[in-house]
Amino acid sequence: MPGSTTADNVVRRAAQIVHAGPETPFVPSEAIAREHVEAIVNEVLGASRLAHRTLDELAESPLVAAAASRFVSRLVGEVLAANKAVADKIPGMGSLVSFGTSAASKVKGAADKQFEGLIGATAGRGTTFAVKRLNKVILETLADPATQAAVMEVWDLHADRPLPPPHTFVDEADVLRFAGVLQAAAASAAPTEPVAVLVDALIDGFFTVYAEYPLTILLEELAITRDDLVADAQSFASTALRAVHADGQLEPVVRARLAPFYSSPAVKALLG
Repeated sequence: MPGSTTADNVVRRAAQIVHAGPETPFVPSEAIAREHVEAIVNEVLGASRLAHRTLDELAESPLVAAAASRFVSRLVGEVLAANKAVADKIPGMGSLVSFGTSAASKVKGAADKQFEGLIGATAGRGTTFAVKRLNKVILETLADPATQAAVMEVWDLHADRPLPPPHTFVDEADVLRFAGVLQAAAASAAPTEPVAVLVDALIDGFFTVYAEYPLTILLEELAITRDDLVADAQSFASTALRAVHADGQLEPVVRARLAPFYSSPAVKALLG
């Protein structure tokens, strides 16, 4: 939406409505059927080619490689600490795990030094290769039928549980700030050439399909019936007529429209 006072008010009010949530709680299965969720999951998990290309491009970044290295290092440290905490409760196991932790820490430290050397000497080529291998593991995991079954199992667990309203887990200030960020991004993108080209292409595509269609056929394609149009017209007309009558403009308009009929010779003769 463009940057203006009205747009700001609309975006702010919309964000507040979303943050408040619905007045009546509902469960996810009321909004979307399970078969549709399953179809969406299949499409997302099956988009491996795009995901593979995106992950590989991210892996080329030395910063991503460094972040991945720190993540793995921290994960190893957390696992070792958790194992030691459990082992300390068992007589004789604490010292054994401490020895293993010390050895693993030395190996991890050597790996860190090797990683730093790779970054300095070869711009992280070795780590980039490792990250790409990790990407492959991730993609193979996503393509595994067990992953889809796990996602659907989570859906089945929560499909019939009422959704918590957004205001129970996020502050209104955060929602408003995020809405402002989206509005600013949309306002800056709207007047750009790529967006204009996209809009033109969408309009051209619509006319390519429907330009030769009669309007009645187009309305049928859009599942809009004559009864729908009549009901909408009556609703709009009654609202407009009430406004015009309240403003005192309806009677002069009606008189002006009926005057030629009542002043015609045929009506005068009929009325004697």
